[in-house]
Amino acid sequence: MPLHFLPALNKAIFFKVAFFLIVCLSLTACQVKHPPYAYITNQLSDNLSVIDTSSQQVIKTIDIGHRPVGVSLTALGNKVFISNSEGQDISILNTISMQVEAHIPVGGGPVGIASNSDGSLIYVADWYLHKINIIDSSSLKISTTIPVGNSPAGIIIDDQNKRLYVANRDDNTVMFINTENDHITNTISVGKAPFGLALSPDGNTLYSVNVQSSDVSVIDTKQAKVTASINVGAWPYCAVVSPDGNHVFVTNQDDSTVSVIDTLNPSIISTIEVGDSPEGIDITPNGQFVYVSNWGDGSISVINTETYRVEKTIKTGKGSRAFGQFISHD
Repeated sequence: MPLHFLPALNKAIFFKVAFFLIVCLSLTACQVKHPPYAYITNQLSDNLSVIDTSSQQVIKTIDIGHRPVGVSLTALGNKVFISNSEGQDISILNTISMQVEAHIPVGGGPVGIASNSDGSLIYVADWYLHKINIIDSSSLKISTTIPVGNSPAGIIIDDQNKRLYVANRDDNTVMFINTENDHITNTISVGKAPFGLALSPDGNTLYSVNVQSSDVSVIDTKQAKVTASINVGAWPYCAVVSPDGNHVFVTNQDDSTVSVIDTLNPSIISTIEVGDSPEGIDITPNGQFVYVSNWGDGSISVINTETYRVEKTIKTGKGSRAFGQFISHD
């Protein structure tokens, strides 16, 4: 090769390498992990508060939809799905850009919401029309509708066992649905007015929070039957299970408390005072902090699970609800 071609060749190689490095760095930057975020729906403010759980501070407030209620995240935490009860639609939030990508009309009264692990399917409980809408997140359209009981509220997906669990508030039942064929396989009677649901990490135990009977029904998912009933505070609403499966935390609206249940010996081991009218509840992936959304005073109570005390109160928006899984597992 003539020598006078070498500088040009070296220059071309340099630019190709530089371009490759820039692309790689850009992709890496997009995939940088951040601490778990909490996404709090503020129903009366029509917005979403994003909390960095490492600093325990609101880092962003996003206009999300009309009367947002339910929250669900993909396993990777790259998408958040929000049910807007009076907007009658579902908002999809991209957590990298922190922008709303789409609003999907569903009609009726969307409340409870869940998604499979990769976010390809979104399940929405229609409070008024007594059905579950299944949305294909790629086409942004309803692909299937499943009639269920009266006033479905809390829903949970168990990907491993291919099940959807639905709490039917006005029927006092919990339904098991096979997600492979969308058939109802079991309908179980629980306490009065079941609303929130919580599932153990191994998928073997489902907890139904029963508002009007002020108790929690403990359901063996293999036998599909209630094995225990635990009295909690007044007007309980939602629950979350610790990552080790040893404790269940339940919000009690009328008491403004959280009940802590020992799952090994089903009983209340602590009652924690939080903000006014607590509703949604979730736990950080390491199990160190429980986040409680307080409807009455528009705040989040952060509970330290070692001391069972509120460590911090974070101001959010009006009517903080956060119904569902709202803390990412990044």
